[in-house]
Amino acid sequence: MKKITRIFALALAFVMAFALQAPVNAAEKAAVNQEKAQATVQAGSFTHRVQSLYYNSSTKKASLTIEVNSSGVYRYQVQLLNYNKKKVVATDECSLYAFFTLKKNQLYYYRVRATSYNYSTGQYVPVSNWSYGYGINTGVCTVKLSGKKVRIKTPKVKGVKKFTLYMSTNRTKGYKKIKTVKSGKTITVSRFKKKSFKKYKDYYYYISSAKKQSKFVHSFYIRTVYR
Repeated sequence: MKKITRIFALALAFVMAFALQAPVNAAEKAAVNQEKAQATVQAGSFTHRVQSLYYNSSTKKASLTIEVNSSGVYRYQVQLLNYNKKKVVATDECSLYAFFTLKKNQLYYYRVRATSYNYSTGQYVPVSNWSYGYGINTGVCTVKLSGKKVRIKTPKVKGVKKFTLYMSTNRTKGYKKIKTVKSGKTITVSRFKKKSFKKYKDYYYYISSAKKQSKFVHSFYIRTVYR
C-alpha cells in the first residue's frame, strides 16, 4: 500500500511540474512576440486617417484625401482597395497627403506602409507592414420630398447588405439612428426626434454599413416639402 501511494505521489508531482512549466514557456513566447511587435511599430511608427471626402454632384465622383503623420522621416505608399480588400484600385506615393478619385456607390478600403530610399538600388523600399484603414462608403441616396414626408432610397453597393440611416440638424454632430434596411430599399421619414419637420430648416443625413466608416454627409431643405 505504501509502495502504491509513493508511486502515485511521484506521478502527481511530475504532472504538476509539467503543468507549471507550460505557462512559463507560453509567457516567454508572448514576451518575445511583444518585443518583436514593439520593434516593428517603432521602426515604422505612423498614424493615418481620412482627412477629407467630398462628393461632386456634377461629375458624380468623389475626392478622397488620406493624411499620414510620423515622428520619423519617411515616404509612404498608400493603396486604395476594393470592397473585399482583394484588389488594388489605385496607388499613391506621398510624404503627407495621398489623393484619390472615387466612384459613387462603392465601398473602398485603404492601406498604408512606410518606405525608405535605398541608395544602392535607387528605389523606395518598404520599412513597415501594411496598416489598414476603415471602410470608405461612397453610397449616394436618392431623396424625394412629398408633402411632409421624405423618402430616402439607399443605393445598391457591392459588399454591403444593409444600410443604416442617420440624421441630424447639425452637419457635424447630433446624429440619431433612424432605421436599418437592405441596400436598395427606401426609408420614409416624416418626423425627427419625435417632432414634425420644421419649415425653412436644413436636415443632414448619411448612410453607413459600419460604425467606423468614412461617408458622405448630405442635406435636404424642408421648405420644398410645403410647395
